[in-house]
Amino acid sequence: MTDPSLDDSSRHEAFVALYVRHEAAVFSFVLTMVSQSADAEDIVQRASITMWRCFDQFQPGTNFRAWAFQIAKNEALNHLSKVKRDRHVFSEKLINLLADRAEERADDLDTRRRALDLCVEKLTTDDRSMVEGCYAEGSSIRAFAKRAGESENKIYKRLNRVRGGLLKCIEFQLGLEASR
Repeated sequence: MTDPSLDDSSRHEAFVALYVRHEAAVFSFVLTMVSQSADAEDIVQRASITMWRCFDQFQPGTNFRAWAFQIAKNEALNHLSKVKRDRHVFSEKLINLLADRAEERADDLDTRRRALDLCVEKLTTDDRSMVEGCYAEGSSIRAFAKRAGESENKIYKRLNRVRGGLLKCIEFQLGLEASR
């Protein structure tokens, strides 16, 4: 149970702080089960509503991400049972296996995401603008090249160089370089 001394405003703030911290991991987790981004977004939205409604049942100090993953997994399974006639839907056994693996990898992915964020901050302003411009939602390398007045080939080569540098930076941040 959540702390009964919390008023509605504090309870809301506690939920939002925990949810925002783990939202990307929950989305990635669901996406491993359903593979369609639009379906994953719908499932995560329904799961977040369920999490909010059941937040009184969450034990403070326990693993919010594990709790959220369980709710999201149940929502994904509900979704998959509704579309079961589609032959591209995975079996419940496979979904459970994928969910277990995704949960195991969640900490690693969070660590890598934080390392990527640190490495992106180290990029030059021009390189960061290019990365953001190429990977912005609804954008493409072609669209960015056109806006920048550059050839696609030049942007591809530059982006490839930057990605290579980001990979090295991430490996350094994670201490993986020494293990090679």
